[in-house]
Amino acid sequence: MSSLRRTSPLPALLAGVLLVTAACGASSDDPDASGSAVSVTNCGRTVALDRPAQRAVSVNQPATELLLTLGLADRIVGAGLGDTNVLPGLEKDLKGLNLFSEEFPSFESVLATEPDLVYATFDFTFTDEGIADRKKFAELGIDVYQSPSECAGQDAEQTKRLTLDDLYAEIGDVSTLFGVEPRGEALVSDLKKRASTAADGLDADGVTMAWWYSSTKTPYFAGCCGAPGIMTRAVGTTNVFDDLDQLWPEVSWESLVDSDPDVLVLADLTRGSEGDTAAAKIAFLESNPATRELTAVKNKRYIILPGTTMDPSIRNVDGIEKVADGLRELGLGS
Repeated sequence: MSSLRRTSPLPALLAGVLLVTAACGASSDDPDASGSAVSVTNCGRTVALDRPAQRAVSVNQPATELLLTLGLADRIVGAGLGDTNVLPGLEKDLKGLNLFSEEFPSFESVLATEPDLVYATFDFTFTDEGIADRKKFAELGIDVYQSPSECAGQDAEQTKRLTLDDLYAEIGDVSTLFGVEPRGEALVSDLKKRASTAADGLDADGVTMAWWYSSTKTPYFAGCCGAPGIMTRAVGTTNVFDDLDQLWPEVSWESLVDSDPDVLVLADLTRGSEGDTAAAKIAFLESNPATRELTAVKNKRYIILPGTTMDPSIRNVDGIEKVADGLRELGLGS
């Protein structure tokens, strides 16, 4: 088994972004100095602010981590997280945030922070079961931005495969809404360089993978079109459930056995339900009669990623690097 605990380059990246910011000067990167209106198109609607966002609520870990990486901790008035294990280099900023007690706080709790923008990763946020419908925010003059990765909704049939360019476009949108475009450009430039070299020398054509996110009774595996698809394509492998058009379809164990992947990528959900840690997943796979004869299980071909790395976020490039390293350590693709 490959645990793939590798030092993240984020602290150096963050330092580089901030140096770029300083070099640009207040006239181009200080929203208090410019105060000009900003707008972007998001999931078929326009998000327009009279000036760059000053009081933002971020919901879900990917959204919060992006804002922190862009150096915007001082403009987050509330954050909803499902996991406080943030990227290395962001821990100090996280400690200074006003964290809601739940990942999806009540509508009233969000309003109490007097936000000018609510930024979320998952479509569920803007439902009555999540926080509130977009219309409720609009009625109070509060605009919302949702990661374009879930414009169609998490459970809907996906008609478009998510790409790294979609991730870079989201970084561009967010940096525009906060008036820090040079920081966004610096971040995208660094991510592109890392993504382009992550699989250098790796030849994994013909290697098959399955991405297990959660649950043992009715397991959720990655389908065709989400963040795991980005990472799978980047390392040149094949997702055995690529023909399924949901982001995280429920898959039977019989289907997994029939597909018999060479490698299993396991989400380590430290705050998930019982059995959702990587260790618990491995114990299940190796003891269950239906799975212990799988090629990946018999050969202990596991690659472990934090659960958030399987969500669309700046972590996806780190995920490409870790999966590529994992394949090399397993003796595949070299």
